[in-house]
Amino acid sequence: MRALVMGGSGTIGSAIVDRLLDDGYEVIVHYHCADIDVLQQRYCEQPVQFIQMDLTQDVHLENHLHFIKHLDCLVYAPGTALYGQLQDMSDTMIDTCYHLHVRQMIRICRYFTDQLRQSDSGRIVIISSIWGETGASMESVYSAMKGAQIAFVKALSQELAMTSVTVNAIAPGFVKGNMANVWTDDELTEIRNSLPQQRLIDPIEIAHTCSYLCHPLAKSITGTIQKVNGAWYL
Repeated sequence: MRALVMGGSGTIGSAIVDRLLDDGYEVIVHYHCADIDVLQQRYCEQPVQFIQMDLTQDVHLENHLHFIKHLDCLVYAPGTALYGQLQDMSDTMIDTCYHLHVRQMIRICRYFTDQLRQSDSGRIVIISSIWGETGASMESVYSAMKGAQIAFVKALSQELAMTSVTVNAIAPGFVKGNMANVWTDDELTEIRNSLPQQRLIDPIEIAHTCSYLCHPLAKSITGTIQKVNGAWYL
């Protein structure tokens, strides 16, 4: 089995890579600005390949992805938060967020759809966000992009329903990792105390959910939004 994890060097992406390796997948890890030497050392002697690509820019997908054959699982996990009032968002900021979360996701899914259809258990998993469902003050642009991901999953799952390919999203709540690091310790304490479980979600919990969606027995689980949010319903 072969999986491609876009954003595989990030907090959630790397946890997914680790879990898919444990599940017996060969994994192709996409990264942007991570240290390739560190990545190669981390996955030394494991069935891992690497792709470097800046998804905020127009890229020729064939040049980067042409070597990938017999793909079974596509996970789209790149992303970064965008905090601030709408009137402070420049066109460049909006365009960058759109490219990263929506445009490239659609293009890459389009690129691999026919290939995934050749798999007995083709899987597309998009890492969205709780904000894609509820929206968030000071994150209107980010929320819009994550909401677009969810709409795309619901539509594409119907389009591919008569094939072997399932399409699902995971909508995490507040996850430990890079996005949480923008907050101070005091702010994180306040956020943690406001959560129903009073803890941040471990990225391995997202990876576990991804593993479940990629399992061959999950063939009827499609078009869903898997809420990994610790009862944080807003």
